[in-house]
Amino acid sequence: MSRVASPSAVDSQLSKRTNRKWNYEEDVALVSCMVDLRNIGSYNADTGFKAGYLLELERMLGKKLPNANIKGKPHIESRIKTLKKDWAIVYDMVNGDHTSGFGWDSERNMVTAENSVWESYLISHKDAAPFRTRRFHFFNELCEIYAKDRATGKDAQTAADILEEIQTEGIHGSPSVGLEDEFHSQHVGSDDMEISFAPPNSSSKKRKASEINEPNTADAFIKATTLLTDKMVEVGEKLSQCVGTEMRLEKRAEELDVALDEIERLTEDEKDIALSKIPDHPSQMVVFFSLLPSRRLRWVRKFLSTH
Repeated sequence: MSRVASPSAVDSQLSKRTNRKWNYEEDVALVSCMVDLRNIGSYNADTGFKAGYLLELERMLGKKLPNANIKGKPHIESRIKTLKKDWAIVYDMVNGDHTSGFGWDSERNMVTAENSVWESYLISHKDAAPFRTRRFHFFNELCEIYAKDRATGKDAQTAADILEEIQTEGIHGSPSVGLEDEFHSQHVGSDDMEISFAPPNSSSKKRKASEINEPNTADAFIKATTLLTDKMVEVGEKLSQCVGTEMRLEKRAEELDVALDEIERLTEDEKDIALSKIPDHPSQMVVFFSLLPSRRLRWVRKFLSTH
């Protein structure tokens, strides 16, 4: 007779599958894929990414780490939740409306503040304590993906619940309805349309049917006009996102120029070539800025030898 596993046993098995230990190389690859996916734009949503992005990240990550066997669910989903929770804690310290005295050291990838600032903040924000001495390598990259909505309040949940909105949209979000479909869905059938456009000398029955259908047609026109306006707004937002992405990449290139100039023993020619090539590879840009300054010389020369 087969035995049914108890709920606690099932929970334990699920926990083991979800709690995968990620190493630094895997984190770098994941974040670089997230940045690439954001720049592509196919899965962008108001709070990060829309439904289906986990499978796409799984595919992209599989190319970078073919032997890692990392799945969209539960591995990538769980890791993004952890990364975003940590990012939100750091972001609220560095850019929060009600915090002051905190800064960000882009060389060490750490939050900076005087001891008195830390002590005061940790009284009510105990989850921030680890970041007093801990690096967070992917702060700038995750800012590119999530900072806009964190700043405007669209993503103002607690750190532990930040990913819920993305998941909810993926489960409950209804697909967009095309303008033409929405317009015609509110119209009457072909037989009724013949009645509504009947000539003046038609029977009173036909005129009455036309009068009944007129409000439906008017409502459909109003709905169609509203949808058209919404589509225009959406297109405008997409254009703004593209411009914003270009501006972020330009700013990142300026930071790269400064960082390359600080690498001792890197020749001027090597700096110029690296500055012209690295921005063409967003994922490699992520890797470069996540490295300690002492490791960047070797990395740049290796990059130049393979690109």
